Amino acid sequence: MREESKNSSLLAAPCGLYYGACSIYQAVRRADTEFLTVAAIGITEMMGILAEAKDLQCDGCLSEVRSIQCRECLLRDCALSKGLTHCAKCNEFPCQQIIDFKNDQFAHHSEVIENIRRQQDIGIEGWIEEQQKRWRCPSCDNETEWYAVQCHHCGNALEGHF
Repeated sequence: MREESKNSSLLAAPCGLYYGACSIYQAVRRADTEFLTVAAIGITEMMGILAEAKDLQCDGCLSEVRSIQCRECLLRDCALSKGLTHCAKCNEFPCQQIIDFKNDQFAHHSEVIENIRRQQDIGIEGWIEEQQKRWRCPSCDNETEWYAVQCHHCGNALEGHF
């Protein structure tokens, strides 16, 4: 069993993102303080949230430990307020909130509606298994990220997903 399987249910965000491919989540796991420092600057500049590298600790969207830019998530809060962990189980899907999220400035958000529909078709756990396979380096089989152009483990060039 791969290491990420232990807490894989935390990696399926309510909104349809696969958190296991989040660059910040992966940087925390590999203790990449240089990346986290740069990411904190980007979060401060792009989102107006004053952030430092230490504020980016994260165990996944449904965990209690979330990166600063994800702590005040309306989609997560909405799902949890309805007693749900995933928008795939919501009778109001797709709502305007998820449509707006899909169409915002972040390319990795563009797949959320398609992802949620897939979750509805094959179940959350089946979708997580697909995502765990999708976000792996073809050379070394280690995890990759949404925007990675090179594997952090073996240096292999990756085809950009976004």
